Amino acid sequence: MGLYKELDSQILKEKHHDQTKEFRLDSLKFTLLDLRTKGKEWDKYLLYEEIANEYSTYVFDSAMHYYRKAIDLAYRMNHPKAIAQCQSGFGHLLVSVGYYKEAIDTLNKVNILKLQKEDLQDHFSYKVRAYYDLADYVNDGYYSPVYRVQAEAYVDSVLKHQVPNTVQPLITKGLRFLARWQPDSAAHYYAKAGKMPITLHEQAVIHSCLGYIDITENKIISGKEHLIRSAIVDIKTSTKEAMSLMVLARFLFEQGEVDRAYKYILKAKDDAAFFGSMQRKLQVAEIFPAIEGAKLLLEERKKEKAVRYIWVVSALVLVVFVFLLLVYRQLFNLRKIWMIIKQNNHELKLLNNQLNEANKIKERYIGHFFNTGSLFIHKLHDISVALNKVLVANNPQKLKTVLRNINPKKERDQLFHDFDEVFLKLFPTFINEVDNLVEPDRKYVLKPGQLLNTELRILALIRLGVEDNETMSQALGVSINTIYTYKTKAKNKSALSTDEFFKRLKGVKSV
Repeated sequence: MGLYKELDSQILKEKHHDQTKEFRLDSLKFTLLDLRTKGKEWDKYLLYEEIANEYSTYVFDSAMHYYRKAIDLAYRMNHPKAIAQCQSGFGHLLVSVGYYKEAIDTLNKVNILKLQKEDLQDHFSYKVRAYYDLADYVNDGYYSPVYRVQAEAYVDSVLKHQVPNTVQPLITKGLRFLARWQPDSAAHYYAKAGKMPITLHEQAVIHSCLGYIDITENKIISGKEHLIRSAIVDIKTSTKEAMSLMVLARFLFEQGEVDRAYKYILKAKDDAAFFGSMQRKLQVAEIFPAIEGAKLLLEERKKEKAVRYIWVVSALVLVVFVFLLLVYRQLFNLRKIWMIIKQNNHELKLLNNQLNEANKIKERYIGHFFNTGSLFIHKLHDISVALNKVLVANNPQKLKTVLRNINPKKERDQLFHDFDEVFLKLFPTFINEVDNLVEPDRKYVLKPGQLLNTELRILALIRLGVEDNETMSQALGVSINTIYTYKTKAKNKSALSTDEFFKRLKGVKSV
């Protein structure tokens, strides 16, 4: 609700409003100090009365002090009109703080013949309020009806002496119908009074009465709005003796708005203490313990709720933590599995590459050696036919010629050449990569027409996966010691360790 926001805003500005009030009072008091010269008594009296009126809703003791000064000065001046006017105002102050006997006694002392018409109208309105408030205060079946009858009589007096175009007669009529509990009629006159040119304090009184009527009639929204508006005006005018905030706090408490009720009753309690009226303190004290107790109970419930919430959150955090541990463990296991799969994939890829390479080597060498084997078979067939002819012809000279055509060294050299040629087609960068493994000044230098020499051919066999010295010996037609010597010689050309040298040698890529 926007009015709540405005009320809270005005409460925050309370010090500013009070400072404005204090500044106005200090200004009046300063002017009073300047009136020390004889012959200025009337001006002093007017200032006493004005200061008393300013204090009448602000600080009770100060208001009483300046009213007494004004009355004493009026008696010293022997000014009957001033005495009557000041006593009437003092009586109104006593009514507002609940000093009903003293107020009625003071008001009864007033010589009404000395009052001006508007002051007379106000004087009777003070008596109306005094007797109605006294009836409500006593609240019994014997005295209260009597006080209400007296109040009704003074209502007639207000109406008899009413001043045209003034608001007091309408407020008084509203009060009479309110006392009779005719809420519609009372609200009619209060609403009518609210439309007239009125002071801020009169606005607060009208809103307070309308709020009480609406709330009692169960018009919750409008009743609450009237009470808030009344409280806002009271704060703006630094009115500390007001009831609106206390009534609003009680109503909010009954509606279950404990936080706001507690906030406003604290403010009403501070105002009552500041104003200094025992009746206001008692009125606040009547409702304050109930609201404070409800506030404490609410705070306890909030604490219990907070504790439960903390436990629930803690349990959830624990569950989440356990869940995260499980998830982390699963992720760790998955990571291990993923690493194993990755490693297996890598190994499978290597194996696949090796298989592909082995297939290529197998295809090339099987094809090549089928062709070579076929040529050897043809040569053996030709030799066999030639030998048969020689044997049949019994021609020793022809036999020499046939035997001269058989050259094992030439055939072995051709075999090595074919091996070298096929190997270098599979591994065209082999020689360069072997050179990269050895010292720069010990690179391999081949003779013209050579594809590989014996040392490189041994390394080529190792690259093809043939590592057994005996197998190499038979393939190359050299002794096992020769194979061992060449392998050692090749390794010694490199600065790498033996394992690293042969590892890199086996890593030479094929095409």
